[in-house]
Amino acid sequence: MGTSTRGTKPRSATAGRRAARFVPPTSYRASTMNLDGSHQTIPIRRLLIAIVMVMVSTLPVFLAGASFLQLESDIGLTATTLGMVTAAFFLTAAVTSTPLGRLVERIGWRTAMRINCVVSTVVVVLIALLVNSPLVLGALLVVSGAVYGFTNPAANHALAQGAPPSKRGVVFGLKHAGIPASTLAAGAAVALLALTLGWRPTFALSTVFAVAAWLLIQAEPETSKTPTTDYKEQPTLPLNSRQLITLALGSACATWAAVFLGTFLVAGAVEAELTEPQAGLLLFAGSAASIAARVIAGLIADKRSSAGFVGVSLIMALGAVAFVLVSGAAGWIFALTVIVAFAFGWGWPGLMTYSVVNANAGSAASSSAVTQAGIFLGAGLGPVVLGRVVDSWSFRAAWLIVAVLLTVASVIVATVAFERRRTAATA
Repeated sequence: MGTSTRGTKPRSATAGRRAARFVPPTSYRASTMNLDGSHQTIPIRRLLIAIVMVMVSTLPVFLAGASFLQLESDIGLTATTLGMVTAAFFLTAAVTSTPLGRLVERIGWRTAMRINCVVSTVVVVLIALLVNSPLVLGALLVVSGAVYGFTNPAANHALAQGAPPSKRGVVFGLKHAGIPASTLAAGAAVALLALTLGWRPTFALSTVFAVAAWLLIQAEPETSKTPTTDYKEQPTLPLNSRQLITLALGSACATWAAVFLGTFLVAGAVEAELTEPQAGLLLFAGSAASIAARVIAGLIADKRSSAGFVGVSLIMALGAVAFVLVSGAAGWIFALTVIVAFAFGWGWPGLMTYSVVNANAGSAASSSAVTQAGIFLGAGLGPVVLGRVVDSWSFRAAWLIVAVLLTVASVIVATVAFERRRTAATA
């Protein structure tokens, strides 16, 4: 009896301790420990909503670019007109972003994103059913551009409620993965669907992403914990208006690389002796490399608690080198250098947003809006000019022009970084 009693109590106590240690998860949040013992959490599901919504709102324009060769033969799309409709998309986003951002503040990010889901679904269905000329495609992409202008402030507002200071780098890196995720999906769609089913069914099937975003929004609780504010941040020298405008100029120059890769890569890869399916897969692989670069850059920034501007400049400089190498390559060498160009030429936006928000945390929305305007400006002008360059000269000339602009952008950002260091040293 005594032995039996001693044998059962430890088992019962052990079971009780095991049961006490098991806590069912109530939300999708990744937790890390601060130096002071408090927890910093990343709202995983909300971050996923932001990424998917950015992807949903940009997929139409990048799917058009990835399907260029089919659209060229079907509706008479040229490289120049592709550049023009892509420019219309991004310029519309630039014009609508500020007023729609104020609307997000009034109606809330959930309502804004639900509206985006519905409008995005209608747009891609109409593209699949009605597009018979570049003019009709451009008109629908203008509507899609307004959706994109609505999505960014909604996504930023959603993350602002949950992103902790110690995880800003990785959070913004992941959030900015939405656009390369869109080109990744576009490349996969061309390789797996468009070449067998055609571009119209491919556009129609892309509505699945909007449905997924809607379901994620519905699953997100109406209330959420605000980010912890006791994280001990190093004091940061704020950016002044002139520096913000300078960074916006650098962002505008560097964005030409991103737009050229997302819009013209498939056509450029075919000219560089790859097949159309291989070009679609290359777009997929390159977009994945860009996503990885953004996340890694954010992780490094968080780890080092760095200001981030030197890192942005270095990434842009390496991207310029990659674009020079791409311009003279063909076949598998072209494919490898394009993946490197994706990683560095398009790996900087998340780190740029982190750097601006980290420096001007008290005015994050208005400060980041300035650099975002530069990105939209570059995304609007780049396709028009580069499309004309491709039509009039060659893809090689376009690759080299982008390399020059990335070099200029790198120098611009480095100038701001060194100016901040001198100011901090003399303060």
